[in-house]
Amino acid sequence: MNYSQIESFLTIIRLGSLSKAAEQLYVSQSTISQRLHSIEKEYDVVLLNREKGVKSVTLTHEGERFYQLALRFETLYSETKNLKATSGEATISIGAVDSVHNYVLKDIYSKVFHEIPDIRLAIHTHQSNEIYYLIDQNNIDIGFSLQDRILKNVRVQKLFEEQMVMIQKRKTGSVKSKVENSRLSSKKQLFINWGMDYQIWHEKHWGPTSNTFIQIDTAKMLGDFLEEEEMWAIVPVSIARDFHGKGLVDVFLLKDPPPSRSCFQVEKEGMNGRIKQVSELILASKAEIGEIVRPWNP
Repeated sequence: MNYSQIESFLTIIRLGSLSKAAEQLYVSQSTISQRLHSIEKEYDVVLLNREKGVKSVTLTHEGERFYQLALRFETLYSETKNLKATSGEATISIGAVDSVHNYVLKDIYSKVFHEIPDIRLAIHTHQSNEIYYLIDQNNIDIGFSLQDRILKNVRVQKLFEEQMVMIQKRKTGSVKSKVENSRLSSKKQLFINWGMDYQIWHEKHWGPTSNTFIQIDTAKMLGDFLEEEEMWAIVPVSIARDFHGKGLVDVFLLKDPPPSRSCFQVEKEGMNGRIKQVSELILASKAEIGEIVRPWNP
C-alpha cells in the first residue's frame, strides 16, 4: 500500500464518486479504479458498495474500518513529510462522539490551540465504545467517552454530567415547561441512542426502540426533521441550549426525566508533556464546560 492509493481512496470518499476523484487528482478514472482494486486485493476486502445505477459511493463495514486507518495514515504521512518544518510542533489527537465535539468542547479546543504554543490538534469523531481501544492502542492521545470503564494503564476522570431534556419546534405563545411522558407519541419521535441506561428508561415509556419511526445518529440531523409539526427528540441540555439560542426549538422537562449522561476524559498513564498540558487545560476548563451543561431552568 502506498500514499497514492490512500489519497485516491480518501478523495473518492470526500467527493462521493470515482469520476470526481479522478478529476481532482488529474488522473484517469481507470487509474483511480486500479488503485482502489489494489488495496482491496492486497487486504482481501471490499471497501465500497457497488450498486448498479447508483452513482454515489457508500462504504462497506470493512470500508468504514479502513477509512479510519486511512485518515491516520494520511496524518502520519503529512507529519513525516513536514517533519523538518514542524520539528518544534506536536500533534495531539483527540477523539470523542459528535455531540461532545460540536456542542460542549468546540470552544475549549479553540482555547487549547491559542494558549498552548507549537501544537497541532487532530480532532476525530468516534463512538464511545471505541475510545478506550483507541487510547489503549495509542491511536489517540485524549478521548472523551460516555462510558466509564476500568482499563490497565488508562486514567479515567469524569469531566461533566448533563441533564437530558425534550425539544420540539418553537411555537408562538406560552408553552408548558413540563410534559407528561405518556402524551408523547413514539411515531413523532426522532430517536437518538444515548446509551444503555437511556434505552432502559425509554423502553419503560415507549417500548422497544424498534417502535420508533425515525432513528438518527447525529444531533446535526435534528434541524430538518424538527421542522415537521409535533416531532420531538430527547437530547442533552448542551444541544437543547444551542438550538434554543438559535430560536429553533422550545425546551421541556419531562415528568419522569431521562437519566443524565456523563462524559469521561480518558488518557494513557504516563503521557508526555504536551499531551499533559492539553489534558490539564481541558480539566481546568470545567467551569466553562459547566456553564454549557448547566441544568435547564424554564
